[in-house]
Amino acid sequence: MSLALKLLLRDIRSGDLLTLVMALVISVSTVTAIGLFVDRLQLSFEQESANLLAADRQVRTDEQIPSDWREKAQELSLQQGQRTSFSTMLFSDGALQLAQVSAVTGSYPLRGAFLTDETLFGTGTPDTQSPKPGEIWLSSRLSSLISASIGDKVEVGDTELTVSRYLVRDPGSTTSSFAISPRAVMNMADLAATNVIIPGSRVSYSLLLAGDKEALEDYEAWITPQLGDGQRWRTPTQKGERIGDTIGRAESFLLLAGTLAVIMSGVAMALAAARFVKRHLMQVAVLKTLGATPKLLRKVFFIQLVILFVLGASLGLLAGWGLQQIISALLSSLMSTQLPDPSLTKLWIGVATGLISMCAFCLPLISRLIGISPLSVLQPSARIEQNTLLIYAVGFVGLYGLMCLYTNGFLLPTVMTIAIACVGVVVCVIGWAGFRLGRLLSSGASNGWQIGLASLYRRLTPNLFQLLVFTLIIMLGLILLGIKTSLVSDWQSQLPEDAPNHYLFNVQADQVEPINDTISQLNVPASEWFPMVRGRVTEFNGVSAKVLYPRERDEPELFERELNLTWADTIGEANKLIAGDFNGEGLSVEQSAAEEANIQLGDELTLNIGGVDYTLPVTSIRWVDWGSMQPNFYLILPKKVLQDYPANFVSSLFVEDDKAQSFYQQMANYPTVSMLNVGDLLKQIQLVFGQLTQAIQLVLVCILSAGALVLVASVRATLEERLEEGALLRVLGARKALVQQALLVEFGALGFFSGLIAALGAEACLFGLQVFVFNSPASFHGLLWLVGPAIGIGVITAIGLFASRKVLSVPPMLILRQL
Repeated sequence: MSLALKLLLRDIRSGDLLTLVMALVISVSTVTAIGLFVDRLQLSFEQESANLLAADRQVRTDEQIPSDWREKAQELSLQQGQRTSFSTMLFSDGALQLAQVSAVTGSYPLRGAFLTDETLFGTGTPDTQSPKPGEIWLSSRLSSLISASIGDKVEVGDTELTVSRYLVRDPGSTTSSFAISPRAVMNMADLAATNVIIPGSRVSYSLLLAGDKEALEDYEAWITPQLGDGQRWRTPTQKGERIGDTIGRAESFLLLAGTLAVIMSGVAMALAAARFVKRHLMQVAVLKTLGATPKLLRKVFFIQLVILFVLGASLGLLAGWGLQQIISALLSSLMSTQLPDPSLTKLWIGVATGLISMCAFCLPLISRLIGISPLSVLQPSARIEQNTLLIYAVGFVGLYGLMCLYTNGFLLPTVMTIAIACVGVVVCVIGWAGFRLGRLLSSGASNGWQIGLASLYRRLTPNLFQLLVFTLIIMLGLILLGIKTSLVSDWQSQLPEDAPNHYLFNVQADQVEPINDTISQLNVPASEWFPMVRGRVTEFNGVSAKVLYPRERDEPELFERELNLTWADTIGEANKLIAGDFNGEGLSVEQSAAEEANIQLGDELTLNIGGVDYTLPVTSIRWVDWGSMQPNFYLILPKKVLQDYPANFVSSLFVEDDKAQSFYQQMANYPTVSMLNVGDLLKQIQLVFGQLTQAIQLVLVCILSAGALVLVASVRATLEERLEEGALLRVLGARKALVQQALLVEFGALGFFSGLIAALGAEACLFGLQVFVFNSPASFHGLLWLVGPAIGIGVITAIGLFASRKVLSVPPMLILRQL
């Protein structure tokens, strides 16, 4: 133990162990930070989804809740609540309005809270209590439509209720954020007195449950076989599966970036370990000559590695904890609730990262060191027997296993490995050609430029390796820059300043002209009006949708629900004809919906509209710009099919903030018209883009730090060779400035090539993102071609000069004596 500590303390001064420890710290901290943050995000998602559901679980049915369902929940000691939702007319002082009403029990909500306010159109404060018997809460829009204030009486069917609060949000409502009909909430105790629910009424009943996870699972196993048509068992994940997909994609990107940092850190550890082995060849040979056995040496190095691991892992865990706190703080405004505390059990993955990295990259080299022959003392020129390819293959196999453990699967690590291999081949080919050209141009080197260019080819393998590492890092940074400054900006620029932020629904034909006059007086820009009729696709080429999708699994959206149908004489502004002829004789289908359902020109769809079936051929396929915020439709039918049906009209408008109040007051004259405000959604999307980018930038800093360590370790691996060359040049009369110029040229050229290749790779990736992800036209990103080489030259030159500063600072004769 004492021998191991003495040798370790002496080796710390060399700097190689410091590089190894720093690589371990960066690797563990990056993995720990991302793991803890994703865990907090997932916990927050589950909690928030339960809040949106107003419970841990929910059963929805079109019929009243059976008593045995409630009894079973009581038997399992589960908390219970009920909600009954229906549409009815509300009356106040002669004004009336169709509203969506929810009658809830006193225990509602089991999770989350209402947002209510005493001020009309207020932002609301949390309220965990439901309305008391005799009270009703109205949304601000509903209050305005029927001119009801707090304290006024409102008629709901055969009973009167008192308005006690303004409703901002109902946590369990599926349409809280995008309510088309204005909403109201009342107490379940008052429902029977209203007499509004009669046979044939469209009513939705919900049984809400909360409690122990095992009890909920037992209840699910009991009730699932009993569910029939119109009855659904709902969980928070199902409720927010779109949100879950978004979190999954964000998690994948963070894991992708974090895994790259782990790779870089592992490589830096391998390089540091290789230099450590090289510097200890003579020491181990001498110890063996003096009688040290392989068992003793294994014990010494094992103790040293354990100490280094404990030190690096501890610092890494602390740094990772702090880093995830910073990431959480940056994203805090995106969360409607405070993120839960991270789970300490998630720290194991950071410890596993450090352990696997050390075992994969350090142990194979240390084992080679222990096997050195004592004859190395008599033959200093002897080299340790080692199969470099085999050692690094073992290391990368271990790293691949770590990546699989980290990402909890094989897909992402495999894709990353293949992608890095492909980039590596391209980088090596371009790098070899560039370095070879530099060597030819520097024949008969006599100045710093020629010496620096010649060094690139003379140290071909380590320089190609450094080129690959920094190309990957710079490319990732440029992709992030391109997404932030180009793709997101392009998306935002595609939305003009007067992009629609309000929709008007349920507008009757005789209301279109008066509303047009109103919006003209207020100078509010509006789109054209589109008629809408509800209908459902029931057959595809004569085959029933129920036969094609008997279990409603993977059912295309075109078949799974009722659709808003319209007719048009000409194709709309936000539409582009892809195939066929828009002639008003057949169906026009939106492109993505057609692809999802595998619909081709000439196929026939049967639609049920108002109880009547119509079979029509598909005569055209349209591309639709859904980002235009204009009213758009999956299906456009011939006018002759829909013109005899009563239709309501829809339009989109841009309402400026200073005109909003006047617009709302004017629209109160049309109580049957429903309005949807999406302006806040657009602002939230922009906020998400901005702050999520900040979090990713922090991960990029970790990757850059790991890459800097790789460069430092790589330069140190060739330090003896550089010291020898520098000393010889200075002994032969070269000035210090000449040696410095050679180093500047070597590292500057390396940085230039890294930045240039990275710009090429980033441009290709951004092209793919634009065309296949953002569905926008491809564009050239000239900024990347300037920023990439500039970053490469500046960063790599600075790091390279720092790592090789000893070449310039140590006297030549002292260096020659040490060699």
